Amino acid sequence: MNPFKKFLLGVRLYGKAFSFTKEHNLWKYHLLPAFLNLVIFLSVGVLGYYFVGDTIDWLESLVGLENPENWWQKGLSYLVIFLVSVASVLIYLKLYKYLMLILLAPALSIVAAKVQEILHPDRPNEEFQFPQFVSDLKRGLTISLTNLAIELGITIPLILLGIFVSFLSPFTTIIVILVESYFLGFGMIDLRNEFMKLGVKESRETVKKHRPFAVGVGLTMYLMILIPVLGILFAPIWACISAGLGIYELEEGSVTEV
Repeated sequence: MNPFKKFLLGVRLYGKAFSFTKEHNLWKYHLLPAFLNLVIFLSVGVLGYYFVGDTIDWLESLVGLENPENWWQKGLSYLVIFLVSVASVLIYLKLYKYLMLILLAPALSIVAAKVQEILHPDRPNEEFQFPQFVSDLKRGLTISLTNLAIELGITIPLILLGIFVSFLSPFTTIIVILVESYFLGFGMIDLRNEFMKLGVKESRETVKKHRPFAVGVGLTMYLMILIPVLGILFAPIWACISAGLGIYELEEGSVTEV
């Protein structure tokens, strides 16, 4: 499958995730992740709101733009507001994403496991074991923190470049969003890889092999979050299901039926 088709697969499987949920009556698995994601989303949003306002005030006072008197000062003031707002949105998405991936991991792992149990009916079901649960949490945390370090190393220079070289801001913003989307999709795919008992290295190799798919899953989740209420509640869950269904198709060459 070519890269563009892989990307489109990551996008279109959100519709199949809804059908899969309905067909297999997975709604009860949505409740806890939906509630936790709403709390995380709103908490980060409140912090971000105060951060943006304070940052804009600080920058305007730093360059003497608290009370702009002529056209160029007003223009510069609007530019400061725009650039800080763009940077804040990107920082917000990053903070929200990793809090969501870390704090929702146990709940989303249950969803991912249920999807794979349906797709692999011949695979023996494993009983819950607390030591294995703790090991999976450590594994997920290691991957998330490593991904965060890699992502920061890529996106921070791009964000700074967009701020200080303003005409590049649209291009750097697009690249940052795509990078963010990739690592978000990575986290969702890894939930499936965890169930399949893949090690950290094997999981990374699987995701790298299907980078466009990971971007499609992550970008669609970001867009879904823009849907009032429903997007915030269900975006992570459907991203998790979409990732599981997609990797099943890509790795095993089987088309999921609902």
